[in-house]
Amino acid sequence: MKSILLATTALVAFAGAAAADGHTSITFSGNTEFGFNDSDPSATALANPDYNDDEQGFYWNTDIDVTMSATLDNGLTASTSFEIDIVNDTNNGNISADEWVASLESENAGIFIGDTSFAAETHWVSAGDMEGDSFSEADGENAVRGDVNIGPVSASVSYVISDAEGVIVSDDTDIGDDVDQLSFGMAAEFGVVTIAAAYQEESVFDAALVDTDTVVYDPATANGDFNTDEVFGISVAGTFAGATVTVAYAEETNADEQSTGVKIAYPFGPVTATAYYVSEDGAGDPEDNYGLNVAYADGPIAVTADYQDDQGTEKWSLEGSYDVGNGLSVFAGVLNDNEGDEDYYVAATYDLGGGAELLVSYAEDDDGDNEDEIGADDYQAGTTVELSFAF
Repeated sequence: MKSILLATTALVAFAGAAAADGHTSITFSGNTEFGFNDSDPSATALANPDYNDDEQGFYWNTDIDVTMSATLDNGLTASTSFEIDIVNDTNNGNISADEWVASLESENAGIFIGDTSFAAETHWVSAGDMEGDSFSEADGENAVRGDVNIGPVSASVSYVISDAEGVIVSDDTDIGDDVDQLSFGMAAEFGVVTIAAAYQEESVFDAALVDTDTVVYDPATANGDFNTDEVFGISVAGTFAGATVTVAYAEETNADEQSTGVKIAYPFGPVTATAYYVSEDGAGDPEDNYGLNVAYADGPIAVTADYQDDQGTEKWSLEGSYDVGNGLSVFAGVLNDNEGDEDYYVAATYDLGGGAELLVSYAEDDDGDNEDEIGADDYQAGTTVELSFAF
């Protein structure tokens, strides 16, 4: 059945392709950054498996993005893209490549293979912070995905073929499968209303094999955003009298979690207010989730205030920016995370022209873990001075 689904998508993708003259192109872009950060991570931070920042002291790196494409004689477009990591602060000369994706596309469909998004996450639309919509999010895995667009309907189906460490599914000898976790997503537009649905099956991953000395397929450890459970969701969104209303239901079958949510976004003048409420049900009698976001943007000023109550834990943030002019912008924010700690930052960027930019920032991490993702722009704890070039 899995092979039939993929083969059917491929047939739809290639049907009806018009004849065209072949054309081939290779494009390059890239970036270089170097800077200095004075943070001194604590032993607690370094022991945290989620802490992976190497930008202390002097640092530098260069990446090149490559895209190769060709228009075939039958009208299809074949392309391959990837990123080459040229050098980092070790200067070890070990050039590596990642984010590889190959595709074959027609006007209304396509086949993608490599480091590409899963079908469910591509189409799913939530109604706020829902516990039950924990669809797997691609982060380094290799997958094969087929997309089809027919009139107002777009749909995708995908399978995982290796984990984020490059171990293919069939390397786990106790599984016996070549692909993992069917993922499906679709969206259909009918006037002012859009319907979205998504589904992912339970993963074949066997946690018992991880404790052995055998190298096995292990998406759960290699990617913290991979969920091995079966998940289903459906949502309806529409705009009425200026307000965008989204109603959604999602459930994570294995964890016995069901979420029913409603989200309303309403713009008035330079302000957009968004509120959501999610009724949670299932094992452990979970608490409901709710939140409010108010965003102001007018001319050079932008300010966002956000409040959330996630399973009884409150968090809030207030962030703003000001475009001074002549390439100079300033930023500031204070954030109260889900443990009650308050982080804050101040920063400025100066556009030097020609793709060059200077960043100066100071960020304080209240709990001392020296986070590297403080605020909307993911500032590093401590003082940072960085010069970057985009080519």
